[in-house]
Amino acid sequence: MNTALILPIALRGHARSTPDAPAILEPGRTWSFAALDAHADALAAGLVAAGVRPGDRVALLAAPSATAIGLLAAAGWVGACVAPLGTGLTAPELAAAGVVIGPRLVVHDGEHATVAGALGVASVRLEALAGGAADAATGAAEVAAQTRLDPNAPAVAVLTSGTTGRPKAALLSHASMAASAGAWSAALPQATGWLLCLGLAHVAGLGVAWRAIGAGVPLDVVPAFDAETVLDALRRGPASHVSLVPTQLARLLDADEAGGADRETPDPAHPGLRAVLLGGGPIPPALVTRALAAGWPVVSTYGLTEAGSGVTALATADAGARPGSAGRPLPGVQLRITDPAADGTGEIQVRTRAAFSGYLGRPEETAAAFDPDGWLRTGDAGRLEADGFLHVLDRCDDLLISGGENVVPAEVEATIAEHPAIAEAGVVGRPDPTWGAVPVAAVVLRPGAPAPTNAELRSFCLARLAPYKIPVGFFVVAVLPRTASGKLRRAELRAALAGAPRADWTSPAAIEVLA
Repeated sequence: MNTALILPIALRGHARSTPDAPAILEPGRTWSFAALDAHADALAAGLVAAGVRPGDRVALLAAPSATAIGLLAAAGWVGACVAPLGTGLTAPELAAAGVVIGPRLVVHDGEHATVAGALGVASVRLEALAGGAADAATGAAEVAAQTRLDPNAPAVAVLTSGTTGRPKAALLSHASMAASAGAWSAALPQATGWLLCLGLAHVAGLGVAWRAIGAGVPLDVVPAFDAETVLDALRRGPASHVSLVPTQLARLLDADEAGGADRETPDPAHPGLRAVLLGGGPIPPALVTRALAAGWPVVSTYGLTEAGSGVTALATADAGARPGSAGRPLPGVQLRITDPAADGTGEIQVRTRAAFSGYLGRPEETAAAFDPDGWLRTGDAGRLEADGFLHVLDRCDDLLISGGENVVPAEVEATIAEHPAIAEAGVVGRPDPTWGAVPVAAVVLRPGAPAPTNAELRSFCLARLAPYKIPVGFFVVAVLPRTASGKLRRAELRAALAGAPRADWTSPAAIEVLA
């Protein structure tokens, strides 16, 4: 293991070797590595003054910022584990998270001071934490000397419920996060900087911070995703790499195309980009094709929290010929498909040094996540091509069988989303006395687009999919229920569509609008 990629150690090393180099760019301030490292020391002393000790967990409820990232390093020196929480969680959701995490302290930014109390423990404002000790430097040094940072100790506890809504906290060690950062650095073009526009509650957002600090390149922080703000950041640099979920990329493409007419030259608005990582859920092949045509160097990925984020990556050079593939395993990652069906589809299993340590307080579920040889059971269905390229289909539990035929919801969703009036789609199964289960779809319309009829959508899909894959009903919704990381909450969608009326395909009426 490369200890130089452990975030607190990497930050300290760069502070000594290149103290004046930019570490983090955020609205209103650029932090050098020396300034960020000193700030982390002060934050570490503040944690100690607040009663945090080795082995404790600290909940973080804040938008990405230099201070929030400094807290990740500070907690490492203290021997504590940071549990970043989604800033969109409600008070009841935060209360449930508190039960799972059991934090010693909640650290929050000003916008989340009110709801921070829902976790039921002492809280402190992030910006004030660095002033919590009389002698910050001495306090932090004493703590660091006592703890001697254990690479195998938990660095972060990431809440993950998949799409079931049942929260669990996956523990990722310093070594796990470092192994993930190293694998990505080896797989991608060399970075001149990273742009962070994902929340820190998402393992991909944490991974961006680890990669940038580990590589000693600037991290440009966008606290809340906004297409124009992100495009402006990419235009000015220094970021050459960014990590996105599919909905973010779609919005950036829309905004980029809308602004293209205002540019004097046809040059792209992102000339310094070298890698646009895309993950966090099913990736529509049409989105990849569209992005490549617009000059975006897309790198489709597959990963999961329990594997420290990345498992596979599709190099930009391969994406044009294989837009539906998730690519090949990252360096040091092993991949296999277990119990494959006749078409090669089975469960994806992974073996990697970046694997998580376990679910906090859930030894049985931790044991069930691994087979006796250390292979991580992902619960995702996929197949491997002969040359090692992976195709991810869906969650194993989300595959539905209709009349004996396998229907992959993600495939149907990607097809529906190709319709010019549809922004996104969610497909689930509904029990049927004849077929066992049939697919139904909820769709979100593009702004200003007229709703197509049932017959139009069915005809559109029939030209691209086998008849048994066509939803028996299409229903317009304002938004699809998603997790903080953008994954579709299928159980919630399934419940919403359970009582939806059955469509009459002979009627030209517009698709149903659900309240």
